[in-house]
Amino acid sequence: MSAPMLPTTPLLVACPHCKSTIFWPLMEEVDSYDTYDTTGFFDVGLISPENLALRAEKKAKKLKYKDVARYEQASPEQIAEFIQETRFDSSYELPLRLLFWQRCNDERLKGGRAGLKFDDQQNLQKMLLLVDQSTDSHRLLRAEIFRQLEQFDEARFMLDYNFDEEMAARAEQLMLAIERKASLPFQFVGRDDEYDYETAWLARRYAPEDPTRFNFAELTPPVFKIGNRDWWVKVIGMLCHNWALIERNDDDTATVYFFQDQGGKERPAIIDSLSFAGVREARQGLKENGFELLKTYPGPWMGCEPKGFIYDDRGTDHLIYSNLGYWSNK
Repeated sequence: MSAPMLPTTPLLVACPHCKSTIFWPLMEEVDSYDTYDTTGFFDVGLISPENLALRAEKKAKKLKYKDVARYEQASPEQIAEFIQETRFDSSYELPLRLLFWQRCNDERLKGGRAGLKFDDQQNLQKMLLLVDQSTDSHRLLRAEIFRQLEQFDEARFMLDYNFDEEMAARAEQLMLAIERKASLPFQFVGRDDEYDYETAWLARRYAPEDPTRFNFAELTPPVFKIGNRDWWVKVIGMLCHNWALIERNDDDTATVYFFQDQGGKERPAIIDSLSFAGVREARQGLKENGFELLKTYPGPWMGCEPKGFIYDDRGTDHLIYSNLGYWSNK
C-alpha cells in the first residue's frame, strides 16, 4: 500500500513509437544507466580515481541516451488485453491486475466517472481471489476492493482488525469512506497529516474495560457499564471540553451520558444524562448542541477523551444539560 520514495518502472508499458505493449520481464537488457544519479553527492575532499571513472561513464551514457524517447503508460485497455491474451508466469498476475486497477482509478478520478465498468468489476473480483488476509496491507487492499465494489458490509468486516500503527491512519480513512457509502477512489493523506486519523482509529478500536477481571468490592464507586467508547466532544474553550457517549437501550431508545475533562482523576465520572427516542435523535441532539463525533472531528483534543472505569456521579449540582439550561431542544 505504501508508495516507494522513488518511482519504479511498471511491469507493462507502451512503446513511444508504435504504441504496442512492452512487458519488461520478457525483454533482454542490453544496457542501462541511472536517471537518478547521486554519484559524488556525498563526496568530501579528493575524489578517488574509481569515482571519477564512474562519473565519466555515467555522464557518457546520459549523453548517449538523452534523445531516446521514454516509455509511455499502458492504457487500461492494453493491460486488460495483455492479461487476457498473453501467457506469463502466474506470479505476475496480481501486479498486472493492480496496475490495471490503478490506471482505471486514474481515469475515474480524472473524468469523474462514478460507476465501475464491467472489466473493472471483473478485475476486482479476480483480485479478491489473489489477495489473502495474511498481512495488514492485504486486509486494507481487500477492504478497498470491497468498497469500490460497493460491498460495504464486507469492506467493514475487513477493517474489524487491530492494524499496526503505520496502517491505522489508512484504515480510518477507508472506514470513513465506507460509512459515507462512498465508492469512488481517493488519495490517502500524506504521512505528515496522518496523526489525527491514527488517533481517531485508536479511539474507534477502543475496547471497553472488562469489569469481570477485577474485584467489584475494590472498585468504589461501582463501575457504571457503557458498551462503547464512540466519543462525542464539545470544545468549550482552551483545553476545556465536554464529552458524551450514546448508549442504545434494549427497547431501542437511547441515553446520552455526559462527562467533563478527567483532570488527572483515575476514573471518568458521568455528570449528566438525557433520554432520546432513538440513536438517530440522540446524534441529532448532540450535533445541534455543539457536539461532534470525535473520530470525524480531529484536533488537539484527540487523546484527551475520558479513560478508565466509568462511575455515576449525577448529583444535582452537576446536571448542566438536564437541569441547568445548557441543552437546547431546537
